[in-house]
Amino acid sequence: MESESASNPYRLYFGGSFDPPHVGHVQLPSEVLAKRGDTKGKLIYVPAARSPLKAKQPTADIHRLEMLRIALRVQPIAEIWTIELDRQGDGEPSYWYQTWEQVQHQNRPGQDRFLIGADQALSMHQWRNYQLFWRDAVVILRDDFEDAEQLLDSLNGLGVWTESELCHWRTLIVKVPMVEVSSTLIRRSLADPEQRKNPIIGLDDRVHEYILEHGLYLTSDYEV
Repeated sequence: MESESASNPYRLYFGGSFDPPHVGHVQLPSEVLAKRGDTKGKLIYVPAARSPLKAKQPTADIHRLEMLRIALRVQPIAEIWTIELDRQGDGEPSYWYQTWEQVQHQNRPGQDRFLIGADQALSMHQWRNYQLFWRDAVVILRDDFEDAEQLLDSLNGLGVWTESELCHWRTLIVKVPMVEVSSTLIRRSLADPEQRKNPIIGLDDRVHEYILEHGLYLTSDYEV
């Protein structure tokens, strides 16, 4: 990952459906800041509107926002930015390049970066106007990749990145511990009447209470 001084903290943006938010969503971004020794950084969560790459609609915005607020109550350096939800009134898909343009237009001191997983890095060339923003990514490398070179080999195998671009990808990678939890698995547990009311690994107790109170995730027939 690129060497950046902790005296010049950055804002780390984290986009996702958060459907529902889980402990990994809360822990992993702060792990990235800790890896770079940044004690003044800020985490900015960006709940996604409808993805152009996914056929199914996520849970209603009002519920995803409230669950995320509940989950982040333990993360004092985090805030929620609803720009993508606010922009979706016209019913059109939401694209990250539009969000990142708004970030750059703010022209604030410091540095702005956004967080992605290795799977998103491998599909980056399919994102709309990815050339405008990919260099500002920070790639979380978890235990599903042995090391950075393995990911770089996979990126190289796509045949879409130049040698200099692959060198830049190398500077973007930070390895963090694996968190064995996913929103998909949590939704499956919630859709099972025998598991629904029991504690679910990776799901905050208060988020779980909110889900039960509002009758969410009675089925798990979509992937987010």
